Amino acid sequence: MTDPVGFIGLGVMGAGMARNILKAGFPLVVTTSSEDKAARFRDDGATVVDSPRAVAEAAGIVVTCVPDAAALKGVVESEAGLSAADWTDGLLIDCSTIAPFEAREVADILAASSVRMIDGPVSGGSKGAAEGTLTIMVGGDEADIDRARPVLEAMGKNIHHVGPLGAGQAVKACNQLMVAVNMMGAFEAVAIARSAGVDPHLMREVLSTGAARSGALEMHAKRYVDKALDGGFRAELMRKDLGIAVSVGANQTRVQPATALAHQLMTATCNAGFAKLDSAALGLFYDLMNGEEMPS
Repeated sequence: MTDPVGFIGLGVMGAGMARNILKAGFPLVVTTSSEDKAARFRDDGATVVDSPRAVAEAAGIVVTCVPDAAALKGVVESEAGLSAADWTDGLLIDCSTIAPFEAREVADILAASSVRMIDGPVSGGSKGAAEGTLTIMVGGDEADIDRARPVLEAMGKNIHHVGPLGAGQAVKACNQLMVAVNMMGAFEAVAIARSAGVDPHLMREVLSTGAARSGALEMHAKRYVDKALDGGFRAELMRKDLGIAVSVGANQTRVQPATALAHQLMTATCNAGFAKLDSAALGLFYDLMNGEEMPS
């Protein structure tokens, strides 16, 4: 029988990832403070327990997908956390987005209990999480990744071992800054098109057939011009991720003006009241900067 897998962090991304682990045939053990989520996962066939500690005691491999490093450290270090479990030879696959040095700090905490860890941040959005098509950027020892691979392949289609522990988080920082900088270009293009009397839907379609095509133009700009900004990857999470990208570059004494500007613009987007909307709400902030009435 396949060994149970634990999952902690059943949010927008994590819920889909966890369900794909179930679909792949792994017995799944989860914990959540939401009674609704608990009921849905029980209905799906998962075992629901009352703490991260209980998850670790039931599963040799545990996946975490939580909002930030503070949340991850709470899952690991709390009185009923992973490090309180009898979890010798356990393996944590952390799919959260945190800084590389934060991943190494958590790994050191777990190592004291003879528990291994790899970092595996993901890209592909809630759609990729639901469909099991995520890109997963993995950092850690080869043996640990080999052990984790069946679980990783249940969640994603593009599994990349990019280096030692923390390297996955470094590549994710690169991913987020590229997405944000491309969004900046896409929304400036929308503003120019509108001011010139060009339908931004048409502009987006035309540019998507040439050298200007990008994921941000095809997906984020579409969500903005379609006014489909509820749900998705929240602006406040993109702000957090860009803060990580800024700190990673600063730690390596890199000059990164585009990253810094993207972080400032996303911070302003959140401060303008759009923090809970999809990160494509950056387009709404461009409307504010241009002194335009936001599209209704």
